[in-house]
Amino acid sequence: MSRELRREALQAFCDALDAVAPDAPTLCEGWDAHDLAVHLWVITHDPLSWPGEFLPITPLRRLTRRRARRLRTERPYSALVAALRAGSGAIACMPGDERLEGCRHAIGEYFVHTQDIVRANGIEQRPPALELENALWRRLGVATPVLKWRDHPGLLLTRPDGLTAQATRGRPRTRVSGSPSELMCWVYGRPADVCVERL
Repeated sequence: MSRELRREALQAFCDALDAVAPDAPTLCEGWDAHDLAVHLWVITHDPLSWPGEFLPITPLRRLTRRRARRLRTERPYSALVAALRAGSGAIACMPGDERLEGCRHAIGEYFVHTQDIVRANGIEQRPPALELENALWRRLGVATPVLKWRDHPGLLLTRPDGLTAQATRGRPRTRVSGSPSELMCWVYGRPADVCVERL
């Protein structure tokens, strides 16, 4: 089921890309829709670019940027979106994806980048299904300690049904409440419908 969910998340991302022009704005500062399509292609299909995506080493990042610019120039936006749509959605540079329920990183990546497009362009969307919310909640358990440990020690996440998870180490200091989908956006640094309380 998790692979089906990952495929659905990929299709939703591609639907969002198809709904806007290549130069449409996104919530990723400095990136338009074409840049997001390139980014997803790179992390799903271009192993030579992976080190520069994740390691703060200047020569590696220069190589990744150069390969991304070439891809953007050589492959038209519509063709790139079609190629993404035809793929499995697996993100091989995140080895835990297959071992950890089939979609741990991919589900967060596709969901957040879909929101980057639809929210920046005022595109209406249906509320996420419960299955997706639950998958995002599992992903939060992995993403939050990586992305928020420095700024938010002792961070508690709470969803509307009352489930709570301590996401970062330390004495509880901050509670952030919201649906898993909104918490995911918040954890990734996007505007989100959440309540932040100091404890």
